[in-house]
Amino acid sequence: MKKILLFFCLATAVLSSCTKNSVEQELERRVRNMGGASAQLGTVEYTISKIIKVDHDVFYKIGERKILFSSLSTMKAGVDLSKFCADSVVIDKKKNEITINLPHPQILSFNMPAENIKMEYSKTSALRSEFSVAERNEVLTQGEKAIVNAAEELGIFKDAEENVRTLFEAMLSSANYEKININFN
Repeated sequence: MKKILLFFCLATAVLSSCTKNSVEQELERRVRNMGGASAQLGTVEYTISKIIKVDHDVFYKIGERKILFSSLSTMKAGVDLSKFCADSVVIDKKKNEITINLPHPQILSFNMPAENIKMEYSKTSALRSEFSVAERNEVLTQGEKAIVNAAEELGIFKDAEENVRTLFEAMLSSANYEKININFN
């Protein structure tokens, strides 16, 4: 948070005193520094609780084979600022307007630690084999993929866009721009 506030102060001072080309270049440098060494600006983090189940009943085998896990994972989304450059900034001094083009938000990290996974239920008939460790790991891998694939449905990208837009609008409004356009390409 301190890093972002420092960025706002420095960006305001720089933006109010630079020429057009140096404004874009300075803004590019400051925006890239917002993401730190990774050049990623994480703006939203979700904690996701998921039930992962498998009902492995097949017609050619006799008996039941079921397993159910509960899991707790975190997913962080934001923008990759390494793709941001001076050409991503367009300033119209006559209208006192600035347009910033940013990359679409993406998943920056996903973590489903083993300590947050619990086998809740397992049932295997006498004529069937228990789930092996490899099969359990495959079930959990499929669960992870399902969570990542549902990211858009969860609204994480929309929230990341809104947070990035709010961040940039706050920063640039303090630089006295009347109209601020934040686009995601």
